[in-house]
Amino acid sequence: MTSGSISLNHVEIAYDLSGPPDGETVVLLHCFGSNRKYWDFHKEAFVGFKTLAIDVPGHGQSTLYEDGCSLELIAGDILSLLDALGIKKIILGGVSMGGMISQTFTLKYPDLVSALMLINTTCLISEDMHQLWKERSKQVLENGTSAVHEALMQRWFTLNAIKNKISGYNYLSETFKNFRPETFKKISEAMCGLDTDRRLKSISVPTLIIATPDDPGAPTYISKRMADFINGSDLHWLEPAQHLSSLEHIDEFNAIVTNFLSKQI
Repeated sequence: MTSGSISLNHVEIAYDLSGPPDGETVVLLHCFGSNRKYWDFHKEAFVGFKTLAIDVPGHGQSTLYEDGCSLELIAGDILSLLDALGIKKIILGGVSMGGMISQTFTLKYPDLVSALMLINTTCLISEDMHQLWKERSKQVLENGTSAVHEALMQRWFTLNAIKNKISGYNYLSETFKNFRPETFKKISEAMCGLDTDRRLKSISVPTLIIATPDDPGAPTYISKRMADFINGSDLHWLEPAQHLSSLEHIDEFNAIVTNFLSKQI
């Protein structure tokens, strides 16, 4: 595995690149408040593929934009990273925030994406969610991430996962404690600018959608809506889970992804 970072005009993006150099490239984007180590739980799913796991700007070892940011800006910087690494075609996957960026990238650069994986993500941000993110940002800026840690963990994991301190919960909990308040504010504002919804109808590549019936961040009707809009998409449900189902059902998630990727070779 090669770890590195590339400085662009206004941001530095850190990454891990692993797998056979001549394999098809899978680009992986983690959820809000985590980092590229999210995908360490799912390495088995990507055996045989060249895998590029990125720290989204502001997360992990990637820097945060000095000015405001948007999903479109992040997508453009991922394109610059791919150009710098000489990668011309990708299978793109993202969870939650990473799924929002993945949708944005695919709509902006459709010729670069051969297949898409959208995991516990949404195509709509309601007005209620806009207000909730504003309130959370205010709390975090005033009192740090500890102010919202418990509330978010209970949105992201089942009470059983929290009680038993499963490995995925322990990872996310510790990573989020070190999340920077300024990143929380800027990236949550970027997510609130999500605007894909009906434009998803223009996506024509093979698409895997993994969702959770009880997901508070991506309700059932949204997951079904995305599957209806993306022609020929494959919708799988993982349960019981909250928002980060892959960390609660690691083996099942890996099996679903392995099966999907096997059809893209």
